[in-house]
Amino acid sequence: MEVINSFFSNIKDKLTNPFFGTLILVLLLHHWELIFGVFNFDDGWTLDNKLIFIKNYITTNITLSSFLWDALQALIYMFLGYLIVVLTRSVVMWVEFWLMPLITGKIVNKNVVRKGEYDEVVKEREQYFDQYEEQREYVRSFSKTIDEQTEQIKQKDKNLLQQSEHISKTVSKLDSTVKELEKLQADNGTKNTQIKQLEISMAQLQTEYDIRSEKLTLFEHLFFDEENQKFYSSINKFPPEVTNKVRELKNENRWNAFLSLGNFFQNGGSLGGELLTEMTNRGLAVEVDRRHGLTPLGKIIYHYKNIFEEGFDENLLLLLE
Repeated sequence: MEVINSFFSNIKDKLTNPFFGTLILVLLLHHWELIFGVFNFDDGWTLDNKLIFIKNYITTNITLSSFLWDALQALIYMFLGYLIVVLTRSVVMWVEFWLMPLITGKIVNKNVVRKGEYDEVVKEREQYFDQYEEQREYVRSFSKTIDEQTEQIKQKDKNLLQQSEHISKTVSKLDSTVKELEKLQADNGTKNTQIKQLEISMAQLQTEYDIRSEKLTLFEHLFFDEENQKFYSSINKFPPEVTNKVRELKNENRWNAFLSLGNFFQNGGSLGGELLTEMTNRGLAVEVDRRHGLTPLGKIIYHYKNIFEEGFDENLLLLLE
């Protein structure tokens, strides 16, 4: 059943094809005798006579050259048919879209306009409307900018007035400062004398500190030799310089900061410059050949940190003193 449907579908496609349809029409026109003879034999003709007639006609009239000529004619007729369709369609469109509007424009009332002109006017009006809206938006934006600038000018005037008042007050303060400066200059001699005395005191303190550091360095082995470490099992066996520094760190809540410094020098890591400066000022850190490290006092305190953490007692230190 599918084979039969495919066969008839194929025949239908060939018949509906413009070329094959034209070719069949040309063949029918050129060989109408064959078609007419097949359906209109005389009564006395037998089947064999009919077959002989058909065979002779096909042999005589339907040759390869005649078939090719028929195919060429079919192609020409098909081209002419399409040309006629294009020409007639062009004429219809010319009459519909050019001639009729022209005649309508000449005959109909002037109040009636063509759709093309109406569309152009509408398009032009929309363009003008869009331009108007753009200009209107620009004017709004410009007006808003002017208002903002006006407000800024008012604010600047207000700030200028405030600055003028501030300048007046500053001038008054400057006059007072000049007077105080003159008074301070009068006392300058006394201050210079006091500064020199302070410098002398600082030099003496620095000398004392250097002497203590040298002593600690000389006797450093007393704290770190293996046979001596067992002796320092409690706080009361340490010198006052050590216990006083521990008490200072704990009273000022800088004990943990010192431990973090010691851990940095021992294990590495990151450290802030402020902490290093602070411990240097406290005499617990020192810079030697551009490298920082703990002073002998700092090494002793950090080495015995467990004893100071577990057994530190403020009352005990007071008794020791």
